[in-house]
Amino acid sequence: MERQLERRRESEPITFIRSSEDRWLRREKEKQKAAELPRVLKYDEIPWLQNAQTYLKRFCGPGLAELFKHLPIYTFNLAEQIIAPKGHPGKHRHFQEAIFYIVEGEGYEIHDGVKYPWETGDVMTVPTYCIHQHFNASDKPARLLFSVHLIFEYLGIWFTEQMEIHENYRFPEGSQTLYGSKGEVVGYKTVDGVELRFGAVDSEFEKLMESRGGSQVHGEPRSIYERYVNLLPEQMAWRRAVPHVVKSKDVPWENTPMGRLKYLVHPFGPSPVNFYDCFVQEIPPGGRSGQHRHMSEEVHKILDGKGYDIIDGKRWDWGKEDIVAIPVNAVHQHFNSDPHRPTRFVAFQSRVYHYAGHGGFQHIENAPEWKG
Repeated sequence: MERQLERRRESEPITFIRSSEDRWLRREKEKQKAAELPRVLKYDEIPWLQNAQTYLKRFCGPGLAELFKHLPIYTFNLAEQIIAPKGHPGKHRHFQEAIFYIVEGEGYEIHDGVKYPWETGDVMTVPTYCIHQHFNASDKPARLLFSVHLIFEYLGIWFTEQMEIHENYRFPEGSQTLYGSKGEVVGYKTVDGVELRFGAVDSEFEKLMESRGGSQVHGEPRSIYERYVNLLPEQMAWRRAVPHVVKSKDVPWENTPMGRLKYLVHPFGPSPVNFYDCFVQEIPPGGRSGQHRHMSEEVHKILDGKGYDIIDGKRWDWGKEDIVAIPVNAVHQHFNSDPHRPTRFVAFQSRVYHYAGHGGFQHIENAPEWKG
């Protein structure tokens, strides 16, 4: 026994880690802050800003200094950009998926060299790692409501590669423009001597994507490994083949228990994006939608009319151009307070919850017009 005790290792010291407790405290703080935030943003109270791409209003998401700056939304940002008559924003590429609803205007996209026309009411989607640029083809300003999904930040591939900056970009007073090896504008130096650069092209990522542009396994894959070797080329081919613009006039309205809906982007049809649903809903004069809840976060822009939402038992009034946020798992219903005119809104919904095993809706109450 004494010899066994001599050979026994001394117990190692145990350090107490409060990771679970700290995460619980952080979650409680986030819940409290989310509860205090509004569910409706008034459009005119959000200022116009500029970045390397365009002039825009930011409603939620990164670039607002902190989580939940305006709305209690985790998974995607929401903004609106304006494009001058016959103008265009900067050209760039990023791994993040993006979706655009054409609020007003007429123009076209150039995605990896392919042209896609759009007009008011259409939805334009930008798949991952696609070089894209928007062009206003009319003599009037164009407005595009857009969202970029934030899950890519957690994947480590959320940066932007900037090929060309916004044509009317205004550098800060007293700053010095910085140029790249080909004479392109790459950023500026502040009066304090700090260099701020727009995202440069990452040649190593570019080499990786180009090397996988075609199938590397000929014939039927002989193993699960070879299936993975072929996976990215197959995904890239799919993204190039499916339409990048959904024409609203070609999509029918559906009468549903939730009300009159037009689904423009969804997982049951071809689309180059994986993390978004997009639909337009119309509510008749003095009417209301159905009532439901879902895990997926959702944000609306009011296109026409006035009314209010009941979200988790609380009323939130809105009017044309306003932004409405539906947080995770919130019971909600939409009401048209105008007895003479219908109201319409467009909604972006985060589809990432579906892939996490929390998809679909819990339907609670039918819309009055639903006949079954």
